[in-house]
Amino acid sequence: MKYLRLSLVVLSFSAILFSCGEKSSTKEIIAKKPVAKKPAGPASMQNSNSQMDAQWLDKTYQIQIERHANTSLAIVEDEGGNSYYDNEITVKVIRPDGTTFYDKTFTKSDFSSIVPADYLEKSALVGIVFDKVEGDALQFAVSVGSPDALSDEYMPLLITLSRMGNISISKDSRLDNDNMDE
Repeated sequence: MKYLRLSLVVLSFSAILFSCGEKSSTKEIIAKKPVAKKPAGPASMQNSNSQMDAQWLDKTYQIQIERHANTSLAIVEDEGGNSYYDNEITVKVIRPDGTTFYDKTFTKSDFSSIVPADYLEKSALVGIVFDKVEGDALQFAVSVGSPDALSDEYMPLLITLSRMGNISISKDSRLDNDNMDE
């Protein structure tokens, strides 16, 4: 028993001596570089639905816009090498009596006459929003550009819908601050 107690004292004393020894100090820290994981497959933008009323032709029309990723369209690869599903956007204009005045599903190919092919290839149809009533036409703002949520790269376009149901597509040359008073 005395032998056991003596050995515990010797071990404790040894541990204290070794722990008080001088430690080598180094300022080098070795850590593994984090590796960013790429998504397993193409990403997609969040689906969206919006519905609003517009006073047009002395009546109240309902405008519905729905965006969702379409996995059957060509995959978009941005300049960073990230891949995305392209979107399709459906625009509906409903008359006051509930009948449909206009209903079309847009893809970025609908804008190929205005958007250069090399830009279109690396872009997605990002959004369509109702802008305003312009005379006897409805005007929609369109964005074709990077599907990355952190990017603000896009080409602004306009869709003008006439009272006869015809559309025209043009580049939007207005600056973002043109409508500050509205």
